[in-house]
Amino acid sequence: MLTDIVVRVRCIVSIFGIIVACLACVACGTERQDAVPSPSQTTAKAEDGTEFTGAYARRFADTYDNLQTGFARNLIKDGKISEKDIAALESKVMDCICAQAQSEDDFPTFDLTDGALTPVPYTGANAQKDNRVAKECMERYDGYKLSDLSQYVYRHEHPDDTHLSN
Repeated sequence: MLTDIVVRVRCIVSIFGIIVACLACVACGTERQDAVPSPSQTTAKAEDGTEFTGAYARRFADTYDNLQTGFARNLIKDGKISEKDIAALESKVMDCICAQAQSEDDFPTFDLTDGALTPVPYTGANAQKDNRVAKECMERYDGYKLSDLSQYVYRHEHPDDTHLSN
């Protein structure tokens, strides 16, 4: 009983930490639209006819075509990837991981660097299983593909950011 309470509290604290990290990234200006974008089409259509507009239209259309889930497609259908979208992705991935957690050590933390969201690798006794579960959950909701798109937009909107990793 006590373990269940500890596990639930740790899950809630982890989710809160992820949301705070996303909001901190957004506070740094991840949605700034006045930055000079890389050369790109201003309109592009996905295979299903969904039309994207803006400096990153082709990248959004290509990513949209490669997504496996309606959940992920709905997040970027507006041609933007916002803090709300990243929070929705985190929530889905956290729910997926928490549903499979067997101990308080099975809950993830996430790294949000340069607009890219990735689970921090586990260490310890259950590391192999936990890392597999985190990867499966990220893939289930197209997390890596959305993270790549978010990072692409961030890098092009923040070309002077000296903290960008290569």
